[in-house]
Amino acid sequence: MTELSTTRPSAAKPAPSAVQHPEARPLGPLAISFSGGGYRAAAFHLGTLRLLNRAGLLKDVVGLSTVSGGSIVGMAWTVSLLDGVPFDKFDASFSDFVQRTNVIGLALDDLTSRRAEHQGEMPSLIRSAADVYADPALFGERRFGEVLDAAPERLQLQEAIFNSTEFHTGVDFRFRRSPDPLAPIGNGEYRVGSEVARHIRLADIVAASSCFPGGFEPFVFPQQFHWPADFPLPNALQALGPKFGAPGLPLMDGGIYDNQGVDSLVEVYDKTPAATLLISDVSVDQDNIYNVPAAPRRRGFLTLNRLLLAGWAVFLLTLVSLVVLGMHAAAEHRAGELTGLDVVVYGFVSVLMLVLAGGLAWGRKMAGLAEKKIHDSVGVEAWPALRRLTVPEIISMAGLRAGSLLKLTSSIFMQRVRQLVYDHVYSDEKYTGRRMANAIDVLACDQSELYRAHPWLKPRPALLDNVNRAAKMGTTLWFDQNVQFRPLVDVGEASVCFVLLKHLIEDKPAHAVPGTPANHLFQTLKGEWSKLNEA
Repeated sequence: MTELSTTRPSAAKPAPSAVQHPEARPLGPLAISFSGGGYRAAAFHLGTLRLLNRAGLLKDVVGLSTVSGGSIVGMAWTVSLLDGVPFDKFDASFSDFVQRTNVIGLALDDLTSRRAEHQGEMPSLIRSAADVYADPALFGERRFGEVLDAAPERLQLQEAIFNSTEFHTGVDFRFRRSPDPLAPIGNGEYRVGSEVARHIRLADIVAASSCFPGGFEPFVFPQQFHWPADFPLPNALQALGPKFGAPGLPLMDGGIYDNQGVDSLVEVYDKTPAATLLISDVSVDQDNIYNVPAAPRRRGFLTLNRLLLAGWAVFLLTLVSLVVLGMHAAAEHRAGELTGLDVVVYGFVSVLMLVLAGGLAWGRKMAGLAEKKIHDSVGVEAWPALRRLTVPEIISMAGLRAGSLLKLTSSIFMQRVRQLVYDHVYSDEKYTGRRMANAIDVLACDQSELYRAHPWLKPRPALLDNVNRAAKMGTTLWFDQNVQFRPLVDVGEASVCFVLLKHLIEDKPAHAVPGTPANHLFQTLKGEWSKLNEA
């Protein structure tokens, strides 16, 4: 298969954008944000890149902000630009990687197979996932210094921002390339100097950005990151200062703070002339996020109090059984009737009883600690009320709390943040005529007025079926089957083509003037749309 190079090339071709005259850009300079969403996002955003490449717009991209699954494809594309790799070769290599690589499966294998390398440390699934991203076919052992130090003629991206969230202050933590010497790497509270940042492994940056809650534990910076032999962890800690000392800075998915990655770009262009924003987004507004499960059909008779009494009874019976067993073994020994087999049987049964008794005692101790924590937190004795609840009721209550909390963090909070981000961008006059939202379900939205004026733009039923199928795919770091990949990429291509055409029609009157760059782009996109809609 075609692989992305893992070493710095001796020479690279100048990026087209470096020599392109600004007036030749039909939409002006572009800044793209890639949302989170696991492999669903990575494949959809790859489709966005494919269409931009065919339309001749990829060379106009000067800003990139990525989150989670968007960081996987965004970083891979950035590396291909560094190496001067043609887009088709990058496309083939990345497509192969995501279709054959189950990040979670390989990380679980790595978790125990490389335990000797992390003696005395807690197991870390996200650290193992970072090692998966360090596959030579993706990022290898390449470092962020290549991105930071690349000349404009080698890397067209003036701003390249890979977002994570740090859990000490609860804000964005950005791995950033910028022409602004005052632009922080990290954030205002936790700044990472360039002497440290250039040694950070690209695979670790992507892991930190895609470390979603529930699937992974926090990725601790800098302690759990992989440092090169010539700049080991002690050097990094010394350069970072005491703020980053033990236990380290916990980083998690950038989508917790802003799943669209738009906030980073808005901050950039609040201080500089606005670029045209293209938001590539696989988030979907949901009308039915959470339903309360049905209540148990029967309350049951086993209350917590009865369960406790049963536990004490079993504990006492276990102790009595151990005493009786010991007395019986001693009697057989005195009578000379104790055989080797008897010793094995008595010993095995005794161990089982001791384990049972110890488990019951440990469970009672944990219940006591939980009761104490509840009392310390809310100042009430919980046991008198809880003891009358049955086991099915307790299980139902715990399930309601866990399920609603998961939906709160994975859907409701993220949907609210998404709305705030879009409200900010769409209320800012600076971006009037300079903003496009390439949402995964944009083709399924009501566009009746647009279709009346331009009936050729209306998507066919087969394309809409593909859109609905792609929008319903889960957030995973694997594809169960290759047929999941193709619909996502296809929808990414079709939706961004549609969004670009809509933008030209509504915001760029020059698209109707023959001979203008906008008209040339319009005709190109119209031809692409015809093929995508028919296919």
